[in-house]
Amino acid sequence: MEKISGYNIPLHQEVISDFIFHIRKYLQSRGLQYDFKVAPEVILRNEDLKDGYIIPDISVKKWESSWNQPEMIIEVTRNRSWNTDIKKVRKAIKEVRSLKEVFVFNIEESECWRISKPDFDEEDGNCFSGVLKFDLKNCLRG
Repeated sequence: MEKISGYNIPLHQEVISDFIFHIRKYLQSRGLQYDFKVAPEVILRNEDLKDGYIIPDISVKKWESSWNQPEMIIEVTRNRSWNTDIKKVRKAIKEVRSLKEVFVFNIEESECWRISKPDFDEEDGNCFSGVLKFDLKNCLRG
């Protein structure tokens, strides 16, 4: 049997799990667990999206909003799909009105990249979420 080398590799899933765990832990520690919801690989169907939908690795939304109106998405990637995932989130933040920021994390290089609204500023190495008021690098430390 051939090795799985795509998105369902264990490391990819472990990192997604770590993000969700640490984000939820942070929200609970700040009494914000009923302000936001976080979930993996939720189909984002939105009339704003030209292609109809995307499936981000992680979506964060306000408690009362639908999963089709996330405030933030995170992609977990590797070197070979870095540029593809940056294009994916760049397109998403421009097309989905509810999105305030997007992140791409390269698990092979331990690098992060961020775009935020309203100016669509692109920042290498900035892992601080303005939506959550939390440095997402904290999710990657054991």
